Amino acid sequence: MTAKTQIVDLLGERALLLPALLTAALVANERAKYILSLLQMAASQAENPQATAPSLRQEREACGLAEPGLDRVIARAQHDGRGHYHIPGAQRLIALLDDALRAMIAPLGVAAKDAPDAAQRHARFAERLERLIEARPAVDEELLSGEMIAALTSGRPKAGDGFHLLVMDLHKELNRLQGAVSTMDIAGAKAYGLAEPDRAAVAAFMAGVKRTAPLKFDHPGLDTIAARANDALLIQNDIGTTEAHVLVIRVTGLRISVTYTDIHLPRLRFLQALCEGTGIHWEDIRSRQASGIGDADLFYLAFGEVAVADVAALGAVLERLGSRIVFLIDWNKARKRLGLLVPNEAAVDILGWAAAQEVGHRGFLELGGERLVYDALEQAVKTPLRYGEPLHAMIGDDVARDYLRFVLQITATGLLQGQSEALIRDRVRAELFSHFRSAEQRFLVECANHAEIVAQLASGLRAALRRGGTERVEALAQHAVRAKLWESRADTVVKELRSTVRRIAGTEVFCRIVETADDAADHLEDAAFLAQLLFGSARPDALPEPLLVLADLLADAAQAFRRTMEQAQYVRRGGEREAVQRFLETAERVVTVEHQTDERERAVMTMLMSATLDCRQLHMLSAIAHHLEAAADALLRASLKLRDHVLGEVMLA
Repeated sequence: MTAKTQIVDLLGERALLLPALLTAALVANERAKYILSLLQMAASQAENPQATAPSLRQEREACGLAEPGLDRVIARAQHDGRGHYHIPGAQRLIALLDDALRAMIAPLGVAAKDAPDAAQRHARFAERLERLIEARPAVDEELLSGEMIAALTSGRPKAGDGFHLLVMDLHKELNRLQGAVSTMDIAGAKAYGLAEPDRAAVAAFMAGVKRTAPLKFDHPGLDTIAARANDALLIQNDIGTTEAHVLVIRVTGLRISVTYTDIHLPRLRFLQALCEGTGIHWEDIRSRQASGIGDADLFYLAFGEVAVADVAALGAVLERLGSRIVFLIDWNKARKRLGLLVPNEAAVDILGWAAAQEVGHRGFLELGGERLVYDALEQAVKTPLRYGEPLHAMIGDDVARDYLRFVLQITATGLLQGQSEALIRDRVRAELFSHFRSAEQRFLVECANHAEIVAQLASGLRAALRRGGTERVEALAQHAVRAKLWESRADTVVKELRSTVRRIAGTEVFCRIVETADDAADHLEDAAFLAQLLFGSARPDALPEPLLVLADLLADAAQAFRRTMEQAQYVRRGGEREAVQRFLETAERVVTVEHQTDERERAVMTMLMSATLDCRQLHMLSAIAHHLEAAADALLRASLKLRDHVLGEVMLA
């Protein structure tokens, strides 16, 4: 019994168990015949090594054996000349044969619970298998005798019974048993013993399955079985290949019960989220154990139930359930792959969005998962990229989330529409370039915010210095307090930008620009402190007019620099010519004002040399003038760095 059928058995849904075991038994029949043919052909090839060796690859794939190494068994078989054959993996092949025969007998055991004659047939077959296994010689790892191969593969063994005969007899019995069960196909679902009203419910469920099934691409899964058990319709979907991953739906009248098992608790919660809006009420999640499913045999079980108003509502809920299943296939793998690019919470959110939009995540995995994004990143950034570096650290959380949503959408729709992988990869790359452009815009916004703080520092100092009398003393004291807070805010902007830029290759220029502009903020805060200190302890009778003009010019330069930062956000290659012109004009204004501040500082120094001032006043006034001119010089340097970036990296990109 496979793990999936074992889970169904543990859930107590015997009406579904027999159809599931019958399906598995028919596959096992093909597997047993494949193994017997493989052994027989391997012996024949060993006897005639000059002949072309068949691989039986198609037969292997048809019976569900994902072991490509078996395709080389016939070609590698050798005869030792003494009646023995060296067949690679012989012990493994015999074990697979035994498992296949037990799978063929399993449905007979379930049928035996309801009829005495069926119980007798099951017992006879089980005894035959155990007798044949017991009588079979011990199998060396890769060595089989000719007699043993003949006994296994012959349809008329000397001993009167054999494995090949058992396979043929079991196949006949399985066909008889399957014929005894009322079987039909309803929109792709294998249905057993259904009543006429059940058809519409199964068809509604399958309509949902079929609508989204293409999104699994070549991945196996979504096989559905429907059966009637007394007063209830049972629908089972195997979802994918993961063991203990089963969905069972029970429909009784207008009440739907959902039982879902999974070894991954986050995926179970994800399904519950997918079912929002259906009215299903979920009980507390429980854990169970079953042998043969791995992870210490632990799986989680969720039970939900909803009562609907009419048949139409019943069909709507069933269709919704059917359409959600494909989004569970490889969900945990997709979550982990996305988790390399964004935080886990964001990865789950992206998967939820992809399910809601009915694009899913399998297309993303088909094209390489996170490798698809890193390949695009390697062409989008200008410095070496560290594999595994989170995308959200490069372009921001929200932008990364939006970009990955696009990636999941374009990979799914592109593959569904038959677009080439090259075209899809190009679109993924092009979108990333645009998002990096968006990241640059965010940096410019942060730089503009910093420039606004510098402008406030300059304007506030000018206003305070221009006050007269005692008002100037109070204004300078208040401005010194505000200037300290503004300068601290400017430092915070620099620190945050520096932290982000460090993670985003090719954006270091923004850090250099804002760090240079921050020198202006520091000088302006120093000037505010000195002005407050001067008028608080050694107030001069009047301020030199050139110093006031210097403060005016600095405020003008700071406003021009702020406008330059704002205008830079609208400049792009192929954009409006007027945007470029406005940017260049505001940048040139910073240059002009800086030249004027040089002259005003010299005028201040000249006046101070001829003024009657004490040493404290002379030192403070010259220091204030120096800080103002140094602030203007810092704004000029920052403006030139911004201009070079815009005219070079942006316009010529």
